[in-house]
Amino acid sequence: MNIREASAPRTVRTGLDRALRADGEVFRGRRLAVLCNRAAVDGTGRPIVEALTQVPDLRLCRIYSPEHGFAVNAEAGEHVGSRTVGPVPVVSLYGDRSQPSAEELATIDLFVVDLPDVGARYYTYMATMKACMASCAAHGVPMLILDRPNPLGGVIREGAVAAVFGSLVCCAPIPIRHGLTLGELARFFQALFFSGTDLRVDVLTVENWRRDRMFAECGLPWVAPSPNLPGVENALMYVGSCLLEGLNLNEGRGTETPFLLCGAPWLAPEPVLAEIPEPERTGVALTAVRYTPRAISGKAANPRYRDAACQGIAMRVTNPQAARPLTTVLALIGAIWRRHPELEWTPFFDTLAGGPWIREQIQSGCSCSDSLVGIREDLAAFDTKRPLLYAPEPPANG
Repeated sequence: MNIREASAPRTVRTGLDRALRADGEVFRGRRLAVLCNRAAVDGTGRPIVEALTQVPDLRLCRIYSPEHGFAVNAEAGEHVGSRTVGPVPVVSLYGDRSQPSAEELATIDLFVVDLPDVGARYYTYMATMKACMASCAAHGVPMLILDRPNPLGGVIREGAVAAVFGSLVCCAPIPIRHGLTLGELARFFQALFFSGTDLRVDVLTVENWRRDRMFAECGLPWVAPSPNLPGVENALMYVGSCLLEGLNLNEGRGTETPFLLCGAPWLAPEPVLAEIPEPERTGVALTAVRYTPRAISGKAANPRYRDAACQGIAMRVTNPQAARPLTTVLALIGAIWRRHPELEWTPFFDTLAGGPWIREQIQSGCSCSDSLVGIREDLAAFDTKRPLLYAPEPPANG
């Protein structure tokens, strides 16, 4: 074997793949509830519920679904009702309630979580898992997290640790781009929020994943975890461009490139682009564009500036490893703030940002680079607390 072959990345196997490879032994003889959706697939693209039907001596009692529903076809914030998949009831935890009931938990032996997280604090799946952890802690039900790689890798962190948290889009004191897998988040939540309980959380870890590997290097199928994240590039830029939802700007909803656009009818993109230095757009190409947001069923029924001609800025990732989407988008917002008195902030911006700090820095005239210097100590402190289940593999000899 030559050096290139020895150092070539091996196919990543998720916690689900590992469980199935062991013939589902971890599930056998047990009554299960599973928090999942149809984006939770094995290495061949087979959804978890379909895979579990092939495991003998297993009783799937109930499926719980997060935001966007079990079928992943509801747009952001849409109320999702409960339903059934064959004989199994599917209970929405993004509708009339957010947690399993005591009566439901009394009928199971194990609560399984398999959700494709996207690596950004705003994403509500971790908040739903946290709510389920609270219910399982209260009623003595053990949990098993079937882990998946963080699609943005596990090395880079961006954004200050949230100072204000507790909402669905900011449920814990972690950075915006946190670099953790869902299993690591579960360990973190267990230590931070449930240390005084008897909650048992096991994690079936990912095999062959290094923290420096992003999704394209994992050899796994990408299944959109929500309607407006159709690809990995959208998920990466979402780290920054989700903040646009707290401003009177369109974030690409109502187009085929959600979270890769920033625009409004009043925006003049060329003067804005001229103010953004090259270091703050590293790994991301920015270009002036014109576009019109439209209603798209299941994705964006009423996007901001629907049917209005917008001038905007398109964002294209040219180097995923070098890109820092939060830096790029904050530089954009700062330039727009300086150029356009039309820019308006809503309270939701601070909710997404984990407090008023980002807004106050921009409004005070701080440059993006100067603002980011102030969070280094925060991230260093967070690094001492985050539970790393995966370490980088040593370099190949020679």
